[in-house]
Parts: sequence; structure tokens; C-alpha cells
Amino acid sequence: MARISTTTRKPQPRRTRKLARRVRWHYRSNTVILRRPLIAALLAASLAGYALTARAVVVERVVAVVGEKAILQSDLRKRARPYLIKLHQKVPQGPQRAAEESRVYSQLIERMVEEELEQNAASRSNTRVDANDVDRALSNLARASGGITLAQLLANVRRDTGMTELEYRQEVRRQVLEGKLLNRRIQNQRVTRGELEAMFARVVKRERGIRLYNPAWIVWRTDPKNKDQVAQQLATAGAVYGQLSAGADWGKIALQYSQDPATRESGGDLGIRAPIGSPKAQSGNFKTLSRELESRLMQLEPGEIVGPFVYKDAIVIAKLLSRQPSRYTSLKDARAEIMQRVRAQKLHEAKLKWLKDLRRSTYVDVRL
Repeated sequence: MARISTTTRKPQPRRTRKLARRVRWHYRSNTVILRRPLIAALLAASLAGYALTARAVVVERVVAVVGEKAILQSDLRKRARPYLIKLHQKVPQGPQRAAEESRVYSQLIERMVEEELEQNAASRSNTRVDANDVDRALSNLARASGGITLAQLLANVRRDTGMTELEYRQEVRRQVLEGKLLNRRIQNQRVTRGELEAMFARVVKRERGIRLYNPAWIVWRTDPKNKDQVAQQLATAGAVYGQLSAGADWGKIALQYSQDPATRESGGDLGIRAPIGSPKAQSGNFKTLSRELESRLMQLEPGEIVGPFVYKDAIVIAKLLSRQPSRYTSLKDARAEIMQRVRAQKLHEAKLKWLKDLRRSTYVDVRL
């Protein structure tokens, strides 16, 4: 497919117009080029003094083909604009920005191919999205954004992405259409108790990675080169661990044995810490532990201990004093959210399989 650009030309004699109609279209390197060859010596007489200036005008580039539909570079750039606006705000000009732009285009062209496959499937199944569907989706988005009005939602979108109302409505329409098509594929699938329990366990585990926690430790300083000393300290720490497991008072044991002067008097208390990579850690308002120590403490419930183990130039027994409470108290209380998460997972899995099948049965050629 190609879009032909129009140009204004002076009126030409009939014979000249006849020659001009013989101009042919050529396709080279996915770019449509209009050529007007000049063979002045052979055509001078027939043109009666008129000559066609040789030139090549680039009209459009095809970046992908899906079935019989061509995706044009201008359409790709238009869709990429909101993402590039955000990218340019965060990444300074240079090689990193260029690499990120390339990644945006690569991901977006794949998405546009998927959308065309979905549109073809919608046409075959007579699935449509009307203005009322889009209006309901916009109202839900506004409500989910803190109960703002639709006008405020559209203003925020324009401010943050540069998208017009029409462009945003088109984006929402594509999402609604995909949702309709996918929901049909899983509407008869049951959600089992086992699926709910497995999802609940994953959600709780992920949430643990962002909750604040309060660790403590008992430390024996060692010289890693002195193997006899290390062995002796490990034996001592092992005996202490046995006492703690039998119910000995942690604070008293820490005061008696710990060789860390900064924490010994407070029972080895290391203070409130944020998990590495959590939003609270990235804010800089909370300290973190090393990955090695954190990985051991993340496995514990409040009151549990771990050790003894070698850590840098020390032998350590660690304890989790407390952890910020989870908002997931039980599967029963979180059932609605967990059910939604399971359905979202089923939708995602159905989408991957469906798109794979559509690609297998449709000609797809990505030329970016």
C-alpha cells in the first residue's frame, strides 16, 4: 500500500501528459518511490521543448505487513509519541536515549501487529466496540484514578502523554476490544480452590518484599585467615543457638556474647529496615541490609532465628523481631482480589496462546 503525495504542475501539452501517464511505481527497500526518468536526447522533439525533471519523492515506508494490511511508519511514530514524551523527560539526549527509543519502537510495532491480528479476529467473529463501551471504560478509569471527572482524566492524559481525546479514546477502544475477545475465550473456565491458594501464596510472598522489618543480630568477630579461631567461634555460636532455641532470652544472650558494640546494649537491634528494591528503600528514608543478610531474614517469621553463619569477618545469629503487618490476613478476606488476579493470569495465558495461533495462520512480516 502507498500514499501518493500530490504536487502542483503547470498545464502540459497533450503529448506530454500522455508520456507522464507512463510513469510507473517502483518499490525498493520497503519505501515507495515515484520516478520520472529524463531521457532528454530522445524525448526533446516529442516534448516540444518541455522536459520532465528527474526526481524521487519518498512518500511512505511500510514497517510491517499483517495479512493484507500494511502498517506505515507514520502510524508507528504517531503511536510512539506519548511514550517518547515520557522517555525524553527522563533520559538525557545521547546513546542511552537512542537505545531506549529503539526499544520503544520495537515493542510498539509488535503491539500494533497484535492489534491488527485482533481486529481481524473481531471482524470474523462480528465483535464490535461502540461509543457506549468506550464511555463506560473511561468512566471506570476516572473512578479508579481517585474519583476524578472525565474532563480531569482527559486533561491529565493530555498533560502527561500529549494524546488528544480522540487518540486516547482510540487507545481505550483497542483495550476494550481485546478484553471482549479474550473474555470469550475463558468465560467457561472454572477457577479452582487450588488456583486461588497458589495465587494467594504468591501475592503474600511478593508483598513481603516491600514490607518494613526489624532485624537483630548477635556477632562474633573473627579473622577469616585464622581457621582455628573461626572453628572455635562457630562452636560457641552453635551452643548459643541451642540456648536460644530452647527459649533463652535474646536480649540477655546478645548482651553477654555479642561483639558488636553498636548494638550489643540494645539486644542486637538493627532498627527498622526496608527491603532492597522496595519503594521505601528507593525513597532514601529507610536503611537497608546487605542482600546476603536480607535473603536470610526474608525467610523468617517474627520471632524466628537463623544461624550461625559466616558473614564477612564475623559469625552471626540473626533474628526477625517484627515485620510490618500484611494487608492480606486470609484468603477468605482477600478472595475477591485474588479471584481477579487469577482471572487476569488466565487472560494473559489465553492471550499468549491465542496470538501465537493467529500469527501461525496469518502472514506477518515485521520490517522495522
